[in-house]
Amino acid sequence: MIYKVTRKQNNSDMCFVCGMNNDAGLHTNFYELEDHTILGIFKGSDIHQSYPSRMHGGIITALLDETIGRAIQMIDMSVWGVTVDLNIRFLKPVPLDQELKAVGKITSNRRMIFEGEGYLCDEQNEILATCTGKYMKQSVAKIVGGDNFIEEKWIYVEDDQPPLSFDLPR
Repeated sequence: MIYKVTRKQNNSDMCFVCGMNNDAGLHTNFYELEDHTILGIFKGSDIHQSYPSRMHGGIITALLDETIGRAIQMIDMSVWGVTVDLNIRFLKPVPLDQELKAVGKITSNRRMIFEGEGYLCDEQNEILATCTGKYMKQSVAKIVGGDNFIEEKWIYVEDDQPPLSFDLPR
């Protein structure tokens, strides 16, 4: 199914998942879609390997965790999700060196806690892993403290050719 992009989210400086200056990171770009899901686009490389030609399960977990946790930003940009509980199902090996998509959405949103679900799929839209999680809402200002993180390290990164839509399995 085709989903239109409504907004691109910021990237950070050094985050493992979305940091643009983290040499070991995934450099994931996140997009908000018209159906209130969030989509992360990334490509793993050899430094993200576990068994030959397969992505490490911890990296898959980090990616799905961040994707679902970021979904709250679609509702309130001053809040981040802090992981309380996470459940991952690894369905198939995740390949390296191909564009992969992580999709997440909120399934329950209460005053201090939200829950979400997500999945990881390959270029053929085959679902490789699924995830459910519970997150505590925390103010971005409280998380970053007195640091000038928002002004200096939470950056909007232009795409060479901004995507207008994405084809997703569900």
